[in-house]
Amino acid sequence: MQGGDASERLRAVDALGFPEIGRSVEGRPIVAQRFGGAGAPLVRPLLIVGGIHGDEPASVDALLELAARLDAAPIPIWLLPAANPDGLMAGRKNSARDVDLNRNFPARNFTTTHAPGYFPGPGPLSEPETRAIAALIDREPIRAAIAVHAPFACVNHDGPADGWAAAVAAACGWPARADIGYPTPGSFGSWLGVDRGLPVLTVELPPGPLAQFRAPAAAALTAAIAHFRGSPG
Repeated sequence: MQGGDASERLRAVDALGFPEIGRSVEGRPIVAQRFGGAGAPLVRPLLIVGGIHGDEPASVDALLELAARLDAAPIPIWLLPAANPDGLMAGRKNSARDVDLNRNFPARNFTTTHAPGYFPGPGPLSEPETRAIAALIDREPIRAAIAVHAPFACVNHDGPADGWAAAVAAACGWPARADIGYPTPGSFGSWLGVDRGLPVLTVELPPGPLAQFRAPAAAALTAAIAHFRGSPG
């Protein structure tokens, strides 16, 4: 997509025809599709998630464009382009219940103490959006995960992902950072990377529409996938 309003973006997600894995608070579908890895059915997949924050639409656009390139992916990949469709539709970071979904995962550091705008919900996985992601991971054990966010233009990493982050940073030109600069209790990376010991990248796009940084965004995601080519799952 070149941009467009929220309804157009959600229609583009629906047009992918991906299977529904859950519903948002307001009843919008949350969809995901497995791609690639036809020659390696026993290899555990990579999970790529966008749109956890609804005010980061470029993360959804980047995954819409990635979807068109994944049929021949060298490894199995689960693609979930829009985890927070209610927030995306409203143009706000949080969900329809004003929960920051990236504070609602069942990490050991989950806490209900929060700064303004970061309400984590009443408890881990209290929200249907995060439950849909967790259920997908429970039934499709993953080898690594990428969450696409904005606007810090960097490659943040959790778990054993230093080398992976460095390779992606070299490809896109954004720096690798082990620390985003503030605490992230209950985050996707805290849960899967710190607690479960999986490699997790948070690919932080720059601010603004995808058209302004399409090439480095595509380079980052291509390098992230290529890093696992030929490695055992």
